[in-house]
Amino acid sequence: MWGVKDIELEVINRRAPCMVILTHIKFNHDPLSLAGDAINIRVNGQQEVSVPEWKSGYFAPEQSLAAYAIAETAGRSITIQCRFTIAPKTSTKAWVKATGGGMLGAVDPVEVTFINGVSHDTSHGGDPDFVSITLRHSALGVIERQDIVWTWAYRCSSQTHWHPMRLTTQHRIYAVLREPPEPWSQTDPQKYPWTWALDYAIVDAGTRGLADMEIAIARIVRHVYDEPLQYDIWYGRSSYGGKMFQITDWLGGFRNGPIVNCYDCAGAVTTFATVLGADAQYNFHDPFGYLKPVYPIGRGLCNNPFYGSAAPPYDVPLVAQSDAGRTSFGNHAYAKRSSDQKNFDACMKASGAKCTWIDALLALLIALGAAWAERLLLQRAGWLIALAQSDYETKVLDASLPGAGGHPVVEAMDISP
Repeated sequence: MWGVKDIELEVINRRAPCMVILTHIKFNHDPLSLAGDAINIRVNGQQEVSVPEWKSGYFAPEQSLAAYAIAETAGRSITIQCRFTIAPKTSTKAWVKATGGGMLGAVDPVEVTFINGVSHDTSHGGDPDFVSITLRHSALGVIERQDIVWTWAYRCSSQTHWHPMRLTTQHRIYAVLREPPEPWSQTDPQKYPWTWALDYAIVDAGTRGLADMEIAIARIVRHVYDEPLQYDIWYGRSSYGGKMFQITDWLGGFRNGPIVNCYDCAGAVTTFATVLGADAQYNFHDPFGYLKPVYPIGRGLCNNPFYGSAAPPYDVPLVAQSDAGRTSFGNHAYAKRSSDQKNFDACMKASGAKCTWIDALLALLIALGAAWAERLLLQRAGWLIALAQSDYETKVLDASLPGAGGHPVVEAMDISP
């Protein structure tokens, strides 16, 4: 039912010699490219994001989803494609524009040609009913999820006065740092990046506003470690598939239970880092060895990781270094950046340094925008993030005992809906 405002706008529109209506918007109008438009995405393992992403009758931002890769669109013109209708059908020209738009910016005035009452544009290779519109005010520079609103207006070709289109469109727009690598894909529709995964990596893990990929992965590590999960102190078994990561069960409230192992944590970090475009890879390290006193996920200080199944007196998390019943990690898994070979591990934390004036200074520098300070502060607190292999092993492996060795090997990852 129309309200008073709708009726007033309709009266204004009827004074115009034409009336223009927006019916559809395409953000991802070229599925083979992501340099000038949105990337291929889906909602989850069952639900696709159909194109056009917005159509008449959509009123909530979560109904209209699109994502952009910052690196691939940098320095390029981003375009959307819109379909309009006009009445009377004898009208052949009109102008359209929109205010607002958040990080995609306002839509500058564009002249639209109509044939038989429908917009017509042959300047691109797609459906000619859709008009290509360049977004000249887009600002994609940091990881983001933003609900944007465009308020549309039109002007008949014989007038100078703009008329409200009695329409605002709402959209949920994501920005990732670059094209998401494996286990995601831009060619396999079943592996298009999920907006569920983007919500977890951007909103839940607190990566909004970041341009530094290293810090983004670090925050994902911290978020995964802080989940209501506990390391399997009995058998070290995987509950979420590890390198065949059961993402729906993870995002669905940890449906396989709260007990996890290093494979699960490595799978989670790799999955949610790569959906942001990080060059993170799943690494398997075999053999691994005895642990220094560390904090396994959800557990207290521990150098005897399988104390849950150990016989007394070794059924405790901390034992003497030389105790014969002390357990170790036969192997281990964690995430590693391919570009600099830095390690990121959410399965455990190392013992942190005593809080000093250095930490206060680093906190101040973080507030001033120094990304490197956040990395150092997290490392000082024991977070296993952005560590070279030797530094990582120094923090977690008890090299004084036999059994340490091996080296990390990249293993292919996949997601299991």
